[in-house]
Parts: sequence; structure tokens; C-alpha cells
Amino acid sequence: MPSSANAVAALVVLTVAACATAKPPPEPLAKSRLAEAESRAAALARSGDYAGAARFYGEAVRRATALENGDAVAANAINLSVVQQWLGHNDEARAALGAVLENPRTAFSERRMLQAELRRAILELSVNNVGAAAVWVGQAERRCAGLSCEYAATILNVRAQVELESARPIEAEKTALAAAERSRSNQPEMANALRTLGRARQAQGQPRAALEPLQQALLLDRELGDPRKILADLTELSRAAEAAGDARAAGDYRERSIAVSRALSDGRSGAEMEALLRR
Repeated sequence: MPSSANAVAALVVLTVAACATAKPPPEPLAKSRLAEAESRAAALARSGDYAGAARFYGEAVRRATALENGDAVAANAINLSVVQQWLGHNDEARAALGAVLENPRTAFSERRMLQAELRRAILELSVNNVGAAAVWVGQAERRCAGLSCEYAATILNVRAQVELESARPIEAEKTALAAAERSRSNQPEMANALRTLGRARQAQGQPRAALEPLQQALLLDRELGDPRKILADLTELSRAAEAAGDARAAGDYRERSIAVSRALSDGRSGAEMEALLRR
């Protein structure tokens, strides 16, 4: 008959063995449903189903709100704003950001607030609300100054576009050059800076000087596989080549931009986009 000490030792061994083989407790249902909504939204966005992505990002915002998970609320609201903008639903895109920018009851991190402010600036700029864009990028810029901020290049790019749309192409060129300098390890922002640099030079009556940065932007955007930015690059290259007197190159860029636009599903009819590009 085993001693009591041996019995205790055996019990300890059995307990440890049981702990080693026990499965972790299942994730709470509400959290798993939030993760599922986020995963489905991201997959649909990658596949180009922006309406489906918007539906699931909206669900993720609601589930994160019910869990009082401020970081998830902000991340999904910002993503919802992006896909709504891609769908051409600018009011809905603005409303999505309200979950962060107009929600004093939730303590969002400074990083998430900065991201939302920057996204709002980009949205306002896209609908030519230049004054509002300037206000929002200014807020993001001030917040960035108080952080170890990885968004300096993005802020400079938005600032350069605001200056360009405000008929200040000389300032826009300087700011775009500063953005390019800050974007050496960030290909998407480098492409944005080069595109704005080309546009600024074109606005100053220097179409030949505009061509090189626009061509560089196109190369980067093709590497990144971003058809919307490729379309923007080709459109600007067509305008610059035409202004430089190279009708053949301008026509080539124009036809390529039309081909890209036809392949994109961006909420515009093909005829409407083609008429816009042929202007």
C-alpha cells in the first residue's frame, strides 16, 4: 500500500499532466464574432467587394462598441470610412469617422485620433473641401508633434495637396519634396509625394519637369499594385505630356488610363469615366 507521501506525489503528477493536456478555454462569443466580422471585412475589401466590406466593418464597429473596445471601434470605423469613400459614399465615410472624432465618451489613443483626423483631411480633400481639409490636417500635424509619429510623411503629402488646391504650387512643390525626403522607406507615400510634385510643377507651367516625378510615381504604383493610383499617374502624365507638346505620348497615356479605368469597379459607369479621361 503506497504511503501518503507517495499518494500526494502521484496526485501532483496527475494534476500537472492534466493541466498540460487541458485545452484553453474558448474565446468569449462576442469577441470571436468581432474578430470574424473584421476578418470578413478585410477579405472582402481585398477582393474588391467594397459594399460587402462596408457591411462587415459596420458590424465590427457595432460589436466593438458593445464590448467597449475603443481601439477596435477606431480601427474599424477608419476602415469603414475608407471603403465608403471608395464606393463614392462621402457622407457615409464622414459619418463613420464620427464614431471617433465625435465620441467624447470613449478615450481613444492619440495614435487613433491622429489616424482619424488624417483620414478626415483626405476625405475632405477628395471632395474639394480644401478649407476643411486644411483644418483637419492641421490638427493631425499638431498631434503628431507630440508623439513619436510615423505619419509625418503622410501629413506632409496631404499638406502639399492642400497647398496645390489652394493655388499655391510653389509651396506645394517644397512640401512635396519634404514629403519625398521623409518617405524613403515608405513606397506608397513616396509615390504620393512624387505625384504631387509633378502636379505642382505642371501648375507652375513646367510640364517637362513634371514628367520625371510622375513617371517615377507610376513605376512605384505599378510595383505596389495599386490601380487607383496607377490611374491617377497615367491621367497626370497625359496632361503633362500634352502640355509639353508630345501629342503621341499624351495619347498613349490617355488610352492606358482609359483601359485601367474600364478594369476598375469604382462606382462610376465606364462611359462616365471614359468621358472624363478624354477631356
